[in-house]
Amino acid sequence: MKPTIILSITLAVFLSGCASLRQPATDIVLTGAGGAIGYQASNKRIGGAAIGAGAGYLVSKVANYEITAAIADAEKRGHDRAMNQAVKQQYWIMQNQQRDESTAPASEPRYVNVTLPETVTADGVILKPTPITLRTE
Repeated sequence: MKPTIILSITLAVFLSGCASLRQPATDIVLTGAGGAIGYQASNKRIGGAAIGAGAGYLVSKVANYEITAAIADAEKRGHDRAMNQAVKQQYWIMQNQQRDESTAPASEPRYVNVTLPETVTADGVILKPTPITLRTE
């Protein structure tokens, strides 16, 4: 009796790997293992096999739910990390652009000659045309 139970548990553990826990094969394996264990534990009664099979099926469903939740959580954390990285990259792009603008060498000043036309002020003073030089950059 004990070797059969140990063999059933060993088979269930080896045949229900992480990658296959989401597959129907795991439901079948764990249900069968539970049925075999229940059959052996209840002195070879059918009722014990049915209870063991039901327990094995429930275990496979709980394991499937836990794996699905872990995968969804990992995907969400990965998405959040990627978004944080994108924000950091955008920040440094803006910082580098602003640094380039502020440290750009100033262009050489140019001087433009302009003649101011003759004007009359509000109190009647006549200003003659005057040439001036404007500095532009």
